[in-house]
Amino acid sequence: MIRIVGAGFSGLSLAYFFTKLGHPVTVIEKKSRTGGVISSEYRSNMLIESAANGFLASEKLEDLFDDIGVQPLSPKKESRKKYIFRNGLRRWPLSFDETILLIGRVAVGFITGGLKPRGQESLKDWAQRVLGLAGNDYLIQPMVNGIFAQKTEILSAKLVLGSMFFKKRRKHLKGLISAPGGMGEVIQKLESYLKNHGVLFVFNTDEKTQPETLQHNTFLAIDFESAKSSFDFSKTQQPEMKKDDFKSLSLARVTLNFKNKVDQIDGFGVLFPNKENFFTLGVLANSKIFENRGEYNESWILGDSVLPDLMSLPDTQIIEKIKQDRLRIFARAVEIKDVVIHRWANVVPSYDNVLRRFLDENEKLTSHLSGNYLGVLGLSGIHERNSQIVNAYIERSKK
Repeated sequence: MIRIVGAGFSGLSLAYFFTKLGHPVTVIEKKSRTGGVISSEYRSNMLIESAANGFLASEKLEDLFDDIGVQPLSPKKESRKKYIFRNGLRRWPLSFDETILLIGRVAVGFITGGLKPRGQESLKDWAQRVLGLAGNDYLIQPMVNGIFAQKTEILSAKLVLGSMFFKKRRKHLKGLISAPGGMGEVIQKLESYLKNHGVLFVFNTDEKTQPETLQHNTFLAIDFESAKSSFDFSKTQQPEMKKDDFKSLSLARVTLNFKNKVDQIDGFGVLFPNKENFFTLGVLANSKIFENRGEYNESWILGDSVLPDLMSLPDTQIIEKIKQDRLRIFARAVEIKDVVIHRWANVVPSYDNVLRRFLDENEKLTSHLSGNYLGVLGLSGIHERNSQIVNAYIERSKK
């Protein structure tokens, strides 16, 4: 019997791969439902996502969608437009001279082998060395704000680039995919699929057990904060480490629509470089990305790397900061009709050199862990890595 602790997407994905190979599985979850931070609901004429709004397409995700009976939903054509703010909305935020400098630096790095991160190099140092100062400030920083929610000077270049370029084989689709009913539909149908194939779910049970040996049949698919609390660091390669050495970041996703006709983002969304001093990290134009998302609505992403008091800010202050940021984009005030705020404390691990060192030196432990803190941050990467975890476990079990 395979035991999986945690019924978020990581745990359900692990259970899916074990079930496909005919193994009996029990999933233990401390809450009363599956999905973790992922859910979808339709209200106020908006389909509201609580967290991620899609997966990056891959062969294994297409297979999962097919098995659980979800019709993949590809983005609208208009979502191909993506913006970065630099004194206004720009598809490409660098000047001509900055672009020429960037191309030259990348060419030299390619010829000399200098594109790879060096040792404990921060992402900022790597980006400035390979892409130039503007490349870090107006390309890499806003891009990682939308994924890692952290400043480039803190992030590990090796860990971030390894996560971003984690290999995922494609089948037919490319880019972002979701379900007609949102991410919650994927979770619901995956849960139903697993139950129909004999997976036992035990809810409202908080169980965290650090795997003791490579042959242990328990896998932890729990959040980063819970995982840190479960580690016995005296048994790791860094016995001097403490859980407080590992940092994580809090996020909020604020979805809203408007009372009157407003200026609309005519594409996927906008990312905000830290140099531009916005309160928010970026904004998604949800109804421009996928069909079935209701009337025009936006989701604004906030992080405590920019707003340190994010988790304690009153809703009214969060809404006011969003209004101020939107005013900078369109120079026109708006009246908000409905708003839904999801806050997630310590939800994103800081991909810094502390985490990099721990992952590099504790392969035995991480072979029984699944989550967004293990070198791959996105849901598609987690799903791909889970396949590798299961295959490796099967091979070990044969010995």
